[in-house]
Amino acid sequence: MDELGDYMNSSILSIDHESSVQEAAQYMQANHVGSLLVKKFDEFVGIVTDTDLTRKVLGPGLNPDATEVAEIMTSPLLTMDRYIPIDQANEFMRKNKIRHLIVTEADKIVGILSVRDLVAYYAQSFRMTE
Repeated sequence: MDELGDYMNSSILSIDHESSVQEAAQYMQANHVGSLLVKKFDEFVGIVTDTDLTRKVLGPGLNPDATEVAEIMTSPLLTMDRYIPIDQANEFMRKNKIRHLIVTEADKIVGILSVRDLVAYYAQSFRMTE
C-alpha cells in the first residue's frame, strides 16, 4: 500500500506570521511553491497558500504590502501521519476542501502533500494499470 510520506514534498518552507503578504508571495514565487507554513516564534501556527492570496487579498482588494500573513493564513493546521495510505489522505483533503496537507511523523512536521503530488501519484498509478 502506498503511503502518504512516499509522495510528499519534504522541503518545508516557512515565513514569519508578521511578514507581509507581498513578502510571502515573492518568497513563494522565488521557490516555485504554492504554500508556506507560518511560524510564530518557533511554532508553526498556520499555512498560507496561493489560493489564500487570491481569495483573501486580491479578491477583496487588500494591500499586500500592508496585510500581514497572520491575517489571511489558514489555522489550525490539518495534519496526517506520513504512514497513512495515500488514498485516505486524498479523501481527507477532498472532505476538508484543502489543497495542501501537512504531513507529520511522531507529531513533528516532516513535509507537505499537495494536490499536484496527488495528481502525479494517480497519473503514475493509471499508467501502471494500462
